[in-house]
Amino acid sequence: MIADTSFLIDIMKSDKEAIKKAEEIEKNGNTIAVTSISIFELFVGVTLSIKQDRERNKINRILKGLPIISFDGNSAIEAGKIFAQKRKNGMLIDPEDSMIAGICSRRNEILITRNIKHFKDIEGLRIESY
Repeated sequence: MIADTSFLIDIMKSDKEAIKKAEEIEKNGNTIAVTSISIFELFVGVTLSIKQDRERNKINRILKGLPIISFDGNSAIEAGKIFAQKRKNGMLIDPEDSMIAGICSRRNEILITRNIKHFKDIEGLRIESY
């Protein structure tokens, strides 16, 4: 299972539903991984934050021990298709979200996110929310 950036942020904010979801995933014997794209998004936020040290520490704690999945060539191809298809259908998707979706689709992994609307209507993408 792959954590969307929104899920990671909610965990850092001690959101009860996100924590419950993480515990459920671990209880079922599944692993939560994170993409290099989410790390990028988190550190954009840290750099823009007034409390950079505190936020950086939170991020480092949450990322510690999580497998990191890189954005590779095959994921880039899938992300490009997702981005273009959304655009052709008159819908918008952030490039970063299309990249995360591309990684998940290519690896046939479930995406854990609060932001279902960002990822809806992406063919073959499996989503779980909380």
